[in-house]
Amino acid sequence: MKIVGVSACTVGIAHTYMAKSAMEEECKKRGFECKIEAQGGMGIEDELSQEDVDSADLVILTTDVGIEGEDRFEAKKAEGRFHKAGTADAISDAAAVIDAAIAAAGIDVSASAVAEKAAEPAKASAAPGGPKPAEKKSIFAEPGKTLLNAFNTGVSYFIPIVVIGGVFLAFSLASGTAGANGMEVTNPFMVSLNTIGMAGISMMIPVRAAHIAYSMAGKPALAPGFVLGYLVNNAVTTPNGSAVSTGFLGAMIMAVICGYFVRWMKTWKVNDTINTIMPILIIPILTSLVLGMAYIYILATPLGFVMDWLTAVLGSLQGGSAVVLGLVIGVMTAFDMGGPINKTASTFTMALMASSIYGPNGMFRVAVAVPPLACGIASLIARNKFDDADRQMGVSAIFMGCIGITEGAIPFAVKDLAHTLPGICIGSAVGAGLAAFQGIDCYVPHGGFIVALATSNVGLFCLDIVIGALVGAAILVAMKPKLEQK
Repeated sequence: MKIVGVSACTVGIAHTYMAKSAMEEECKKRGFECKIEAQGGMGIEDELSQEDVDSADLVILTTDVGIEGEDRFEAKKAEGRFHKAGTADAISDAAAVIDAAIAAAGIDVSASAVAEKAAEPAKASAAPGGPKPAEKKSIFAEPGKTLLNAFNTGVSYFIPIVVIGGVFLAFSLASGTAGANGMEVTNPFMVSLNTIGMAGISMMIPVRAAHIAYSMAGKPALAPGFVLGYLVNNAVTTPNGSAVSTGFLGAMIMAVICGYFVRWMKTWKVNDTINTIMPILIIPILTSLVLGMAYIYILATPLGFVMDWLTAVLGSLQGGSAVVLGLVIGVMTAFDMGGPINKTASTFTMALMASSIYGPNGMFRVAVAVPPLACGIASLIARNKFDDADRQMGVSAIFMGCIGITEGAIPFAVKDLAHTLPGICIGSAVGAGLAAFQGIDCYVPHGGFIVALATSNVGLFCLDIVIGALVGAAILVAMKPKLEQK
């Protein structure tokens, strides 16, 4: 049997390659031919050719985001030989993912069938009662999965933009002096660096909106997604004369509407001449026109009210209420180590930054550094509970924690989730809770020690990360069994 597939996670760093490896290892155990394409942070690797796809018995996607070139698999979808799962599913139990795909396709992989295949190469036969050709789906089919993939895709594409903006702004602001309007940068070189950083921040919301729409409806949705993302990120004059900007909230809502609108337009029955210009002319222009006008004349005002209300409520949080928010953000940040829950917290804090509320971002930027630091510290100090491979991973995890990449904790969690998750969640909650209690603001959308100079209190920001990491490491060491006991 031949299995091909694609692996792609939200960030494109860890889960992508771990899922790919897990699928390939499981196929190797079963004697299956296997080729998995990785769509990670470095782009497409081990790319599948159309010949690979056509000759495969099964296509299995282990993805958390929309991928490039999914239309390659339309024939396999129609044959019922196509299966989707998440990267976490493949990492935790690749055998179950493959079994589910085989069962859904009705493929006979009994010992006799395998022997027969070895003697005379032929495609695996469909068992009686096997799959029926796929039916045409509604544009609103599986809305939960569609939206989750879309939001994760948006995060995947805009994270490099965030890193550019956040790191450059952090370095430029570090050279400034505190003034009435915040940090004032006067050094000419740092002013230029600040300009580059601000360009990245300005692109953040349009990039995310465009790729949410792209995930839902493909390439024709990309251009209107950029236009609508830019529109909501800048103040527009509504019919009542108010200037309204809805930032992250508006971008996410308009991107989803754009995705469904383009999906609907793609179902239009038109002649061949019109069909050739639909994706490059008609769909982008009509989508931008209709949805842009709908936003300005209908949606901008109510969305503006929602943003004002949210800003007022969160801006008034002090003392115990702020600490509770910090604890929740800390747990969300560590729970899936860069997955959808972590990205939900990130989106929430960056939406508030657009309204000049930087406290929740300070909580989140402390929390993102804690899990990998806690795992790294624990692996280095508890030598009777972690092996040499763990300690090597620990050094990498500490480095990733210092630059605010939560995914550095993933290898430890995959290896021993039960003993890892409580420690990193509590450690992150402690760090974020302390940041909330101290009222620490972070002015850039990135975390870890490298952005400390772009916070309202450099010393306390770093101290909170260290305390959270030490608490997490202590719990990890306490819960982890000794190697001989394990």
